[in-house]
Amino acid sequence: MDGAFPADRSTPGPNTYVRLTLSQLWDSLPLILLAAGVFSLLCAPAVLLFYVGLFAPAVIVGALTITPSWVALLALEGAIVCEKRAGIGTMLQAWPRFWRRSVGLGLLASFPLLAGLLTLPNLARPEVPAIIWGGLAADGLGILVVLALSLYAIPLLVLHDMSLGMALRNALLLAGRHVVNTIGLLSMIIALAFAAYYVSLSLVFILPAMWGVFVVNNCRMVVAEELATTASERVQR
Repeated sequence: MDGAFPADRSTPGPNTYVRLTLSQLWDSLPLILLAAGVFSLLCAPAVLLFYVGLFAPAVIVGALTITPSWVALLALEGAIVCEKRAGIGTMLQAWPRFWRRSVGLGLLASFPLLAGLLTLPNLARPEVPAIIWGGLAADGLGILVVLALSLYAIPLLVLHDMSLGMALRNALLLAGRHVVNTIGLLSMIIALAFAAYYVSLSLVFILPAMWGVFVVNNCRMVVAEELATTASERVQR
């Protein structure tokens, strides 16, 4: 894998991933909850625009604010799981540092999302043409692909300081080689969304930050596996 640093002693393995991640989450829970609050505040402008029905501006503002805020949050959580000095200052410093790269990723996600939102009103027609359904399916697939890539691209940005292009290339490689991990994380966020809906909507303010710790540690684990595999192949040669 290009641009990745070797694993350290805190890197989880397949047998320790869940246990280690839960332990790190519990040990740093106050800081993570505080970071979740900061993340929610930074996302507020885009959320309010979406709430009042200004969908197109909400998507654009979200690309400019929500994605950089998520990247900054994962930068903080990356410092936590790597056992580095971490605080809210880590998150606030990461926001401008990664802003340009994170906005690029946000704009990439905004195209299928915006196209889908603009297509939805057509479903109110008495008869919906097949091309509309095809367009919505394509938009949904595009959103899913970008989301899957972001599971790896964003941790690669904050942990290895990669360029956006290199992070996306490596993310495509990791998402394809570790399909079970990718599906597991996507299923986890869907389950957390249902939990927030059926238990309490207030959970949306804290569950994403908790999920982020699993995202970061998953990337660290699969990168370590890839580097180990590459090193083994070199030795055999």
